[in-house]
Amino acid sequence: MFTLKRLSLSLLLLLTGCVSLAPDYQRPANPVPQQFSVSHNSLMPAGEGYQDAGWRHFFVDPQVIRLIGEALNNNRDLRMAALKVEEARAQFNVTDADRYPQLNASSGIAYSGGLKSDKPTTQQYDAGLALSYELDFFGKLKNMSDADRQNYFASEEARRAVHILLVSDVSQRYFSQQLAYEQRRIARETLKNYQQAYAFVEQQLVTGSTNVLALEQARGQIESTRAEIAKREGDLAQASNALQLVLGTYSALPAEKGMHDGDIMPVKLPPNLSSEILLQRPDIMEAEYLLKAADANIGAARAAFFPSITLTSGLSASSTELSSLFTPASGMWNFVPKIDIPIFNAGRNKANLKLAEIRQQQSVVNYQQKIQNAFKEVADALALRVSIGQQLEAQQRYLASLQITVQRARGLYSSGAVSYIEVLDAERSLFSTQQNILDLIYARQVNEITLFTALGGGWVE
Repeated sequence: MFTLKRLSLSLLLLLTGCVSLAPDYQRPANPVPQQFSVSHNSLMPAGEGYQDAGWRHFFVDPQVIRLIGEALNNNRDLRMAALKVEEARAQFNVTDADRYPQLNASSGIAYSGGLKSDKPTTQQYDAGLALSYELDFFGKLKNMSDADRQNYFASEEARRAVHILLVSDVSQRYFSQQLAYEQRRIARETLKNYQQAYAFVEQQLVTGSTNVLALEQARGQIESTRAEIAKREGDLAQASNALQLVLGTYSALPAEKGMHDGDIMPVKLPPNLSSEILLQRPDIMEAEYLLKAADANIGAARAAFFPSITLTSGLSASSTELSSLFTPASGMWNFVPKIDIPIFNAGRNKANLKLAEIRQQQSVVNYQQKIQNAFKEVADALALRVSIGQQLEAQQRYLASLQITVQRARGLYSSGAVSYIEVLDAERSLFSTQQNILDLIYARQVNEITLFTALGGGWVE
């Protein structure tokens, strides 16, 4: 008898262990080159290796650091991403619960009696416990649970991606607002210079040293600059509205500070940057978790072709008297093993397996697309980093040349050697170049933020 019990227990333990029919996970081949083509240009700061030191160290401007912290507390997209993580975790708990025995208790009372008054009303008390457990021979329940577990991990990475995107979005909109401030400031200073020039030309007209044409040209320059100021005012308002939207609150806007190269710490990269660094990006990690979930769904679909066994047992008691409900005489037990064997379902199991396999193939393609897009983002940012730096240096040299040109043109006009149109051309070029330099400084800031984000930075506090 002892040997029989031990054999039965061993058999039960063997049956409760399951064999997974999911395919062995293999990370898809990397569809991009092994290394980025990182130039050794002196404009690119080099480091021993890239490591995300956190956005609080990447950004230097205290205003943008404060704004990012405010956005992380108030932004609705980030709140929604956090709620989706909670939803995915709850869904996993629901699915995983099916792998374990289910115990339920019930109780009730039933009244009965005849329609005639001579038949008294009787009552029947019932109570019971029901235990059910499905033997997961082929891993159907385990794979369903694994799929939801991987979906939960994917939702965590999706939240990280939203976090990183929010850091990038807030910083870019902040610097866009500062660009509008700076462009408006230069336009206002240029207007003052044009007004002084107009007064000078007007004085010359009084003395007969110039003509009405030069005066009208000076007036036209003033009106053109006023239109430019109005445009910059509109740009500033739009930039401020966009910043408040992403912050999630309509608190006081940051003050005008200007644009400086030291607002951001440049990303330092090693000379040989491996594309394996992309695997730390949360969107790629999310895609990989979704691929693992798709593999688990294949295992669940395969298990549907095999029989399933459910063990059900229970204890019940029934009595007309509550005091005798829990006595041995009123109790009963039952044990009901049940086996379900799929025989014919019009090809449903085959279709489900085919559907799971197609979705797994889609997950592979999605994973590889994510890597290719990430590689392009990093490669573009690396290429632009050098290009923008070279443009900015050239524009700054051009600006120094134009400042000399404007001074000499004004001197020559005062002596009557050139017409006022020469002064106007030089001043227009000077104003345009100043605005171009601001645009390039902003482009460099945005590109550095893009590179920082594309490498998976912005999550660490």
